[in-house]
Amino acid sequence: MTGPARPIPGRVPRPAIARIPREQPLPQAPPPILRSILWNPENGVSAGMAEHAVFVTQGALREVSRHIWSQPNQELLGFLLGERRESPETGARYLYISATSRSSYVVPQESEEVIAEVAWHSGHLEARRRRLQLLGWYHSAMYVEIGPTLRDVGAHAAHFPDPWQVGLIVAPRSDLVAGGFFRAGDREDADRFLPFYEVVDDNAILPDGQKRSVVPWTNYVPDVPPVRTTQVAVARPKLGQGPIPLIMPQPRAEEQARGILAKRRAANRYKMSARKRRERRRRMLVTIATFAVLAATAAWAFLTVR
Repeated sequence: MTGPARPIPGRVPRPAIARIPREQPLPQAPPPILRSILWNPENGVSAGMAEHAVFVTQGALREVSRHIWSQPNQELLGFLLGERRESPETGARYLYISATSRSSYVVPQESEEVIAEVAWHSGHLEARRRRLQLLGWYHSAMYVEIGPTLRDVGAHAAHFPDPWQVGLIVAPRSDLVAGGFFRAGDREDADRFLPFYEVVDDNAILPDGQKRSVVPWTNYVPDVPPVRTTQVAVARPKLGQGPIPLIMPQPRAEEQARGILAKRRAANRYKMSARKRRERRRRMLVTIATFAVLAATAAWAFLTVR
């Protein structure tokens, strides 16, 4: 049996060096600034694209909206998925949020545990299944202040310690619809909301270059006034104000063609060609003549007998 290694006289042992894992290289992609709308908090203005800037697609914002309005009276929890990217020109790193993951966990009222451990692990598994990164989380609230609360900052720091991860708070039912992205940690902006870029869809860019926005938050201001759209994210029209139009879905062209074809086939069943009509008329005449001959024969026989 070999025992522990003995120190060699005259040699000073080297101290153990902790190995720091190297960060994986990020995908190279230019930030989509030209097709985005920069939103700044009303209490601050961004000087430009900061490190770990937040880019969120309109599809992701709509997914957050649908989740929140599924139970508008509850505080719901979800996660933000996407990629960390790096600009090949400047080397600036940024977040590209392109999807979300709903959680069935409902945050209890006045509970300090905003993010349950089970929900957090489920978000990680969903991100791995979809081959995306878990970039942050979101939850709904009854109202939004000028910045994240201590409860939100504490929950974010406990489950998302990386400096680039973000949280999102949305209050759709308040008098003034509001929301905001935030981070935690030893940051100067840990107590206030962050600027973000709204990446518009392809069909949301008008021919004159204007962009349609789906962000209705009143606590943010855009760098360039966008064109508002009816497909608003994280907002819902107030009911009870005027009549509610009932829009019936229009059938597609294929369905219309199928209906026309079916009607034609049904009509053809009752149509006859000229030859069939003549044949039918001839049979009717033969039948009538036969009955007339039989009637005349019967009458002649009756008279003869008398």
